Amino acid sequence: MNSKLHKLLLLVALVLPVMASAQTIEQMADIFWNKTSCLELTAERRAAMNKMQTYADGFTHTLFNEYMATPAGTDKERGIEQWGLMQYYNMALDKLLAEIPATKVRKGEVAVWQLYNMGYVVKTQTQCFGIDLYHKHAERLAPMIDFMMITHNHGDHYSKALVAELERQGKAVYSNFLDNGHKVTTGDEFTVGNISVKVTTVDHNKTLLNFVNTYEVNCYASKGKPYVFFFTGDAHNYEQLNPSVKVDAFVPHLAVGLNMAEAVKKINPTTVLMSHILELGHAITKWRWSYEYGINECEKLQREGVYLPVWGEKLVLKR
Repeated sequence: MNSKLHKLLLLVALVLPVMASAQTIEQMADIFWNKTSCLELTAERRAAMNKMQTYADGFTHTLFNEYMATPAGTDKERGIEQWGLMQYYNMALDKLLAEIPATKVRKGEVAVWQLYNMGYVVKTQTQCFGIDLYHKHAERLAPMIDFMMITHNHGDHYSKALVAELERQGKAVYSNFLDNGHKVTTGDEFTVGNISVKVTTVDHNKTLLNFVNTYEVNCYASKGKPYVFFFTGDAHNYEQLNPSVKVDAFVPHLAVGLNMAEAVKKINPTTVLMSHILELGHAITKWRWSYEYGINECEKLQREGVYLPVWGEKLVLKR
């Protein structure tokens, strides 16, 4: 065998798995985003979750954290992005970038996208905000977001680059730890356009006390029919969760020690968006909860309206 043919065969051997991986990833994303919805756990969706889980289980937290620290635009970054799971990760962001400006929200509705982990973008008829947005390229969302909230100072709940870009554009970033003129805590309230927010600071666990901001967000506070989100980040004590009004959508961490049954019983929301699945910066054997775990936690509640959204998924909700 001549050397040129040998090199060609070697190149094909290296490239084919990546191409096959890309095709499979696109097929699973199509199932997640177009053929099914978290509103109904079909056999097809569950099979796609199981397949995607195999990609996640083969992608270590060490590699993910290395990826996050790698300078943008480098060969190393591009190489890691060829991994199947990273293709899906970045496809999710691309989907948000395309859909957010194109989506026309109808009266009385809100459009919601999950980006990654506990990061969501919410669009109303007049405004768009983000919460706990964490992604390698999250700063690309800055032009589309009017303001952002961060529940707490853990790296998997915010992007420093996005914070910097929003502040450069003169947009508010609310948290309990950034000294930027928008630091908020228990009892604070703020309004941005037609959106009003009430803040309470609660415990993350028995050690990190008064660490997590919860945000009660009324998306149509002054005009229109109210729609209220209750974002609780990594809050772990349901007794500290005391929204002041009827909650339409409750967004909790599903595995932080929160007694979910008691929390849901107390808050009594219409919709529960169970979150913090497949956070890649955590070890596979510690704090990286699987799709199957999330499905089981949803089913334990034995009530309607409990869903497990995936990266890039869009929902349209209304009271």
